Amino acid sequence: MLADFPYHSVDNFSSIERSTLNQHFSNVDKAVFAIITPRQVDRGALMSRYSRSDKTMRRIFLDEFISNPTRGEEFYNKILNEYGDDSVAELGEAQIAIEWISNIAAKKIEDQRIGLSYLEKSSRYVTFDKKIHNKYKYYRDKNIINSKYADLYIEACNNAFELYSKNIPILQKFISEIEPINDFTYYDSFADYFLQLHLQIWELLEMEELLNIY
Repeated sequence: MLADFPYHSVDNFSSIERSTLNQHFSNVDKAVFAIITPRQVDRGALMSRYSRSDKTMRRIFLDEFISNPTRGEEFYNKILNEYGDDSVAELGEAQIAIEWISNIAAKKIEDQRIGLSYLEKSSRYVTFDKKIHNKYKYYRDKNIINSKYADLYIEACNNAFELYSKNIPILQKFISEIEPINDFTYYDSFADYFLQLHLQIWELLEMEELLNIY
């Protein structure tokens, strides 16, 4: 249950980028891959960052980890040592990533939890209103696309995603009016306030989008 569009062309890695990625991932052009970068702190930090970004894992690694060799240590020093969140300790283990998988397939995989721990791209932090190759990121089953119901299915999904996209700013305005920023006290008020707005919006608008799990 992978997406029908060519996911490997989303990033369009250069030859130099592909050479770099081959040292840290089992492949650079497939939706299923292992993370083989040797440093556990980098693997853990990459997974945490990945769940809150709309980029692919390999693009994040190039943009944030290759350019900053201490990215992994910085993450664990902040989250584990300063915040005391020991849940990130389990991120430094063997990882397999599956990108562009349907929500239904993701839930089926995640139900088999014995001996495994799953993370997925969080719809509370990541919006699904962006298009790839002029297509919204929802699953297109080949049996449906090749049937007489294809146009109806695509129209229904497109309409749902259009509604989702249009309601993001509307809900943001609504929530900010009923919970104004002056009612909150944060160390970093604007950043934390708008994060809380986003979390509430995504919970209201969560849909059957394509997911990445690992």
